[in-house]
Amino acid sequence: MFKNGPFRRSVFAVLLALFLLGVFILVNYSLSYLDSHQTPDPLERVEREILPVQFESGGSRLTFHDFEWGNIHDTASHLAEPGYFSKQSLKMNPGVPFSPGLWIKFKDIPASLPKRIQSPVSPDSVATNDNSIWIRAGGFVWFSCPPADLKCSLVATCNHNGANYKYMFVGLETENLISNQWNYVSIDYRVPSPADPEDVLQAYFWYRGEGEMLVDDVEVKVFAK
Repeated sequence: MFKNGPFRRSVFAVLLALFLLGVFILVNYSLSYLDSHQTPDPLERVEREILPVQFESGGSRLTFHDFEWGNIHDTASHLAEPGYFSKQSLKMNPGVPFSPGLWIKFKDIPASLPKRIQSPVSPDSVATNDNSIWIRAGGFVWFSCPPADLKCSLVATCNHNGANYKYMFVGLETENLISNQWNYVSIDYRVPSPADPEDVLQAYFWYRGEGEMLVDDVEVKVFAK
């Protein structure tokens, strides 16, 4: 039956169309994956957001990590001495690239905050009305390498279905910190309206280096009016 020329051409046309459709889907998936999994350049110049003055006197703590809870002699705890005005801190290295920090779904953010934060809207929009919501994430870091070699970022971001939106960070190597002493670093972040109440608000230290550093008293506060 394959001796029929028009039939063979029809089969070939269908197979070619299926192949091209597969290529199209694969290319678009790859582009989408790369777009949502880009690794930001820590030296990229990022415009910093600054918490408005009227918020400075308020704020509620969302999370705090002082690392005093663990056994420093348990290597699995990744704790070290000293801490910032305390006994111990977290040792970060290639095996411990992410610190504890904030991980909270929008629906679980305290109900005392404006309801806007739990209302589904486009993830690309940031509210400009008076119901502003901010977080300030910060902590203390200790390192012994030259400051320019400190490969670490303080990150604040929102996550929708596995993809980050409004990803902001501070590259510590650009912050003019001082070696062999505790340095405080922080990031202010205006919280965008979520696409879904299940979206996640995050803040954490990300160590990108090959050596090690200490981090202590990681705190995230939320401000709203």
